Amino acid sequence: MAKIKIKRATLSDVPLIAELSKKTFAQTFSQYNTQEDMEKFFAENYSVEKLSDEMKNKDSSFFIAYSDDRAAAYMKINVHEAQTEEMGDDCLEVQRLYVLEAFKGHKIGGALMKIAEDEAREKKLSSLWLGVWEHNEKAKGFYAHCGFERFSEHVFVLGNDRQTDFLLRKSL
Repeated sequence: MAKIKIKRATLSDVPLIAELSKKTFAQTFSQYNTQEDMEKFFAENYSVEKLSDEMKNKDSSFFIAYSDDRAAAYMKINVHEAQTEEMGDDCLEVQRLYVLEAFKGHKIGGALMKIAEDEAREKKLSSLWLGVWEHNEKAKGFYAHCGFERFSEHVFVLGNDRQTDFLLRKSL
């Protein structure tokens, strides 16, 4: 079994996070979207400048997971005003939990989710929430296994394509 190490990311990690964002997102979604929409989405969401701005937000935190010293995944969590939907000050959003395909099934997602739960408990919050694409069956199964339940949905725009994300919540 590979040794998993997770660290809180800093601004010096932004280029790595940009690379992980693009690779993991492409591995999961490129077969369902046009190249043009993917490139537009990457430019708007995963540039070093955009991710640097997100990292500077005091209400957001990034964590990078390493498997045997190889970057394997990352997670971004948000509280308060940084949340992408108005959920109140009693919730923590798991905005991104992205694992490279080669490392799926290695329990890295569960290790990152435990950190999100620990952060929420430390802040005395009552729940976690996240959005997941309605057709991402693997992710929906993982989140159900972690105790999340669907409570709503919203529109997620990928490039020029409007898609539906299910909103899931887990009470702590």
